[in-house]
Amino acid sequence: MVLEFRVLGSLRARCEGVEVDLGRPQQRAVLAALLLAPGQLVSTDRLVEGVWGEDDARWPKDPVGQIGTHVHRLRRALGAPGLVVAAAGGYRLSVPRGSVDLFRYEAAVAEAVALRHQEPLRAWELLGEALGAWAGARALDGVPGPLAERARERLAAGRLAARKVRYDLDLALGRHVEALEELGALAAECPLDEEVHRLHLLALHRCGRTAQALAEYGALRERLDRELGLEPAVAVVELADRIRRGEAPVSLRRLPRPSQLPPDIPDLVGRAGLAGQAERALRAVGGSPVVGLSGPAGSGKSALAVHIAHAAQDAFPDGQLYASGGEPGTVLAAFLRALGERPAGSDTVGELSVRYRSALAGRRVLVVLDGVADPGPLLPATSGCAAVVTGADPGALPGDAVRLTVGALEPHDAHELLARIVGVERIGREPAAVEELAGLCGHLPVLLRTAAARLAARPWWSVADLVTRFAERG
Repeated sequence: MVLEFRVLGSLRARCEGVEVDLGRPQQRAVLAALLLAPGQLVSTDRLVEGVWGEDDARWPKDPVGQIGTHVHRLRRALGAPGLVVAAAGGYRLSVPRGSVDLFRYEAAVAEAVALRHQEPLRAWELLGEALGAWAGARALDGVPGPLAERARERLAAGRLAARKVRYDLDLALGRHVEALEELGALAAECPLDEEVHRLHLLALHRCGRTAQALAEYGALRERLDRELGLEPAVAVVELADRIRRGEAPVSLRRLPRPSQLPPDIPDLVGRAGLAGQAERALRAVGGSPVVGLSGPAGSGKSALAVHIAHAAQDAFPDGQLYASGGEPGTVLAAFLRALGERPAGSDTVGELSVRYRSALAGRRVLVVLDGVADPGPLLPATSGCAAVVTGADPGALPGDAVRLTVGALEPHDAHELLARIVGVERIGREPAAVEELAGLCGHLPVLLRTAAARLAARPWWSVADLVTRFAERG
């Protein structure tokens, strides 16, 4: 049985080429939630909140029962009882990602962006095919509930980003006449989007309408100053200056490639299994995987997160973003600047999050969030990107996140860590004292490193001397 689903427009399903009646709006909202994560478990709690919101005063009398009823009716409508699988705490839609237009679209956009500088014509063709998959102005049009609304916002931002890349390619390929009308309409829709206006100015100039281009630049500058208190971005200012001087402006813009990872720790021990699991998850094809690391203080979650990110960074050629602590709004603004965007000081966290996901659309970027209290707005949720998160509440991570627990080291690993820092010969002379020291440190890497650093800095101390000092301090 061949099933096809469309979310880029009105929610639709076809079985063997025949349109399927998907029933009432809330039933369609349940299907939409499952389609956005095909093959993955979606918790019943998430389905309830996705359909009726977080305020339980607005929920029906038996929301869990109603979700079950909607699932039963969807199975019947789709003609496949085993298609929606009930699992512990939720449901899973057993369909391949390729049967949903969204994932074919995102794969084509990612491929196009990767090719934009090497094969611009092929990238332009791919983007045209991808954007042609949209069957309406809005994704999941008519589907109720906050989950569908959040998906609409994310997909709208990604669609705008893809359109901007295609217009950039239009100009690089000399198609300024063909692109001008659409760019003018988009500039009117997005009065504060500087990249859209940069492209419009360039198209006007290329079409011989230089005076109009400079007038549009002046209007943009006044608007940005009036509404945001900002000067135009450097790329826009440089373009206007080149137009005034009569120079040929460069059309294809190269996006910044952030590289924010701290240095890797060369002597990481005892974490090969966890690191391998995490790296495999990050390299998985499709989706936007999230790896969450949890464990007691001193277990080395931060060091492991950085190590994993370094190991997998070749799979994310468009850069790596890193934040240690901080409020979501502050981190989002910093990430946007690193991605070549210019956030306004007045933007809310929600507005910054939408711009952030738009900036990531079509890119392959790895995000490391180390001890950020509220990681939700900072997770990419963009196909091709991924995140490593430490110290977050488990409920703050997506339902399909890979959760790994980082505990104390095994005794032999603790011994190896001390030997790497202090020296094999010196550690080998006092096995009993070394074992006692590792126990006093709880076999936790951070405490072991601190102890080893003290020994390394004092070659005249024995391991037993340090154990005695620890004991004297209680």
